Amino acid sequence: MSVKDVSATKQRIIDAARTEFADHGLAGARIDRIATTARASKERLYAYYGDKESLFHAILDEDFGRFLDSVPFDSDDLPGYAVAVFDDLRRTPHIQRLMLWGQLQGQSARAQRLANANPRWDVRLEAIRRAQSAQIIGPTWDPTDVLTVIFGIVSSWVITPGSDGNIDIAPEELERRREIVRDAVRAIFQG
Repeated sequence: MSVKDVSATKQRIIDAARTEFADHGLAGARIDRIATTARASKERLYAYYGDKESLFHAILDEDFGRFLDSVPFDSDDLPGYAVAVFDDLRRTPHIQRLMLWGQLQGQSARAQRLANANPRWDVRLEAIRRAQSAQIIGPTWDPTDVLTVIFGIVSSWVITPGSDGNIDIAPEELERRREIVRDAVRAIFQG
């Protein structure tokens, strides 16, 4: 099998697994469905990724890295950053579902280690500390808690019981929610 074939097969597996895990979580995902969707044998899948949990981790790692690269961080404009996170997760709802599944299925400590080991995460924490020194953000906040609160606000229409998950909503409602995110973050951290 050529390198090109291996890369294409691995990408099909990742794409199929991302959808499967987003829909069913780690416990509910089935390797046979992933292999069928990816047009790959289960043996090939196991050869590349070892087991289902390792495949799940590979996807979480890739999506976390993509998220850090795609949403620029500006500690001087936390409300704008929060809206950018809201928009990014709305465009990629599978990532938010994967994060929630990860939390539900005991992956939060691993996710925290992944964040702590990533220099791009450290850049965000250091930027928050600088903004605190400049009195842009209140000094009593732990930088990790600042990011946690932002994610909580951004995720509210996905995790609140009975919510619509920000799916199939009218443009004016979407804009209203974006303003709520902006105003809430401004009030909490810059108010």
